[in-house]
Order: sequence, then structure tokens, then C-alpha cells
Amino acid sequence: MTRSELHDLVDDLPEDAVDGAAMFLKQVVQRRIDPDQLWFWSPEWQAKEREVDAGIASGEPGTLHKSDEDFLAALQSRVKPAA
Repeated sequence: MTRSELHDLVDDLPEDAVDGAAMFLKQVVQRRIDPDQLWFWSPEWQAKEREVDAGIASGEPGTLHKSDEDFLAALQSRVKPAA
């Protein structure tokens, strides 16, 4: 995204979102949020975070692994092979 595109995006913000967007951008500029970690704040990732929080609140235990090796094997089975 270019600076010009960012300015256009800011211009298109609904009025009630301006303060939140400004607070977020200020955190990035002040390096309180690492730019390499911005993926965490994407709408898709935040939706997944809310899903997990809802599951925890409703008492769902999630997936429990008996060992580090079991966890890593489960994680590896979900990784897409490189093309």
C-alpha cells in the first residue's frame, strides 16, 4: 500500500472509526506495535481470536496435547506442503 492509498483509506473511514484508527497508527509509529507483527491485527486474525475467546468462555477445552512432540506433529500435519 502506498502512502497515497493510505490517505485515501483514512479519508474513507467512518467518523466513529477515526479515533480507533488514529490510536492504532500511533502505536505503530511509536514502535509499540512491531510492524512485523501487524498480521495479528488483521480482521481475519482478530475474528479467529474472538472465536477462540468465545470457545474458552463457553468452557470448550480446545485440543490438548500430551507432549511437545504430539503438538509439533499435529501442527506439521496442518502445514501446507511447499509448492
